Amino acid sequence: MYNGKRIAVLIAAAGSGTRMGGISKQYIRIGDEMILGKSLKVFSGHPFIDDIYLVVKKEDMEFCQNEFANKKGYRKIRAIISGGKHRQSSVYNGLKVINGCRRSISGSGEEIPVPDYVFVHDGARPFVSAEEISRLADVVFMYGAATLGIPVKDTVARVEDMRIKENLDRGSLCLIQTPQGFIFSALLEAHKKARADKYTATDDGGLVQLIGTDVVLVPGNDRNIKITTPDDLKLARLIEAEISEYASVNPPVQDFRIGTGFDVHAFAEDRQLILGGVEIPWEKGLSGHSDADVLIHAIMDALLGACGLGDIGIHFPDDDPRFEGISSMKLLAEINSIISAASFEIGNIDAVVVAERPKVSPYIKEIKENIAEALGLESAKINIKATTTEGLGFCGREEGIAAMASAAILRKI
Repeated sequence: MYNGKRIAVLIAAAGSGTRMGGISKQYIRIGDEMILGKSLKVFSGHPFIDDIYLVVKKEDMEFCQNEFANKKGYRKIRAIISGGKHRQSSVYNGLKVINGCRRSISGSGEEIPVPDYVFVHDGARPFVSAEEISRLADVVFMYGAATLGIPVKDTVARVEDMRIKENLDRGSLCLIQTPQGFIFSALLEAHKKARADKYTATDDGGLVQLIGTDVVLVPGNDRNIKITTPDDLKLARLIEAEISEYASVNPPVQDFRIGTGFDVHAFAEDRQLILGGVEIPWEKGLSGHSDADVLIHAIMDALLGACGLGDIGIHFPDDDPRFEGISSMKLLAEINSIISAASFEIGNIDAVVVAERPKVSPYIKEIKENIAEALGLESAKINIKATTTEGLGFCGREEGIAAMASAAILRKI
């Protein structure tokens, strides 16, 4: 989820491997993983990505179900889809399924909404990074359509009959990569129009341009190569060896990060006062779109801030009806899943509730237990305090309650 919007990824992996001598390149292993598995893993672990749809050859569907969809590491795969005769038709097949998909193949019975945005990625690009996915999401959210790309380094010439006719200005040229990201409805419309007009483009950005949408370039990375030929495979193995060598020479180190959170809510009539998931008997509750648990909101912002994942407004907008009256403890558990998927681990949390009344200290033990359960932590790693402002300011006038929190986060890099 990004800023309250759902993002799906459609991975096109239905190629026949013609330029690889008929070998389905996406299933070739590089190091310990298949090429396709590397692409799936980075999207599965990214906190902005909600759903993955995999498009493969019809005869490969059962293999991919067993190799990927049935395994925990790829839990975001919602459907495996039969591809078409060429890439464009395969992507269109995927878009149709996404538009009508309501149940995940995981067997959980989970209802899958139509996404707000869709990223399209080549299954034969195994080295796309989480940072590139994050940059793409930022730009797609702002402009509606974007693609990764890198500048052209060599001179580019237009050739006829093996003779150079014109040298092109490489300063205005770039190599387009994937993923590419779009508003879902716009990409679906573009594909429908292309089919009606019998038009074929080399990528999805070319299709959305036909319906009047500008595609914004997002800086990519030279490593994000597409494996098409045997020479590409050799290069990919060199890249993988370089990555592995770096990891062996530079073992994982402890990356500690600190985040802070602050929130304040005014008192409101006819609402239950909830702090740390505990219903506290009091004459007023707090005003807010959810249950207005000011303490949990501050803790969530501290956790997200430490991870560099925005704030609760991005993940749970206060104008989204899905979150109206929702328990903040449920949102805290979701935040825990988000930061865990991004390879972060919580060290400890320290928070303070600022309220003239009611007295919070009698409930601190229960509050700590609630937070520990939601985050899967020992309660010893959570510290909750309560204080007053000695009658000063907003809280001192008993107009509401504020909370501040700090969180220490650990990441292995």
